[in-house]
Amino acid sequence: MKNEYMRPAAEISLPVVAGTKSGDPVRVGAFRGVAATGVGEGGNPTGNATVVTDNRSYLYEVEGAIGGPGTPVYLIPRNGGTAPRLSVTAQTAPNDVPWGYTVPKVGESGQRAGTSGVAVVRPAQV
Repeated sequence: MKNEYMRPAAEISLPVVAGTKSGDPVRVGAFRGVAATGVGEGGNPTGNATVVTDNRSYLYEVEGAIGGPGTPVYLIPRNGGTAPRLSVTAQTAPNDVPWGYTVPKVGESGQRAGTSGVAVVRPAQV
């Protein structure tokens, strides 16, 4: 195609927060995804990581009760030496936008009354 640059453009080198590791949830502007490499690794320039931005879903520890499929999940960014976290509670409500949404595991309702635990999360695509 005449104007096509890359296909499918699902793995992009993006500037990320210092300390980002492979597997970390990442938000860069409108992009939400998961770091496929650590910062500066895999041929990325200093300060960048390869971020997967397609419709895959991931297993993550999520803080808070999950009301059902499609529960919004918010990213609590890396702060100093702490790893990024995911929570069902917005940190800067009402202006925070979800990082992703819960997806039920096969054969499960997608609800969880517990305060934390592993959940399937799909990053939001804008």
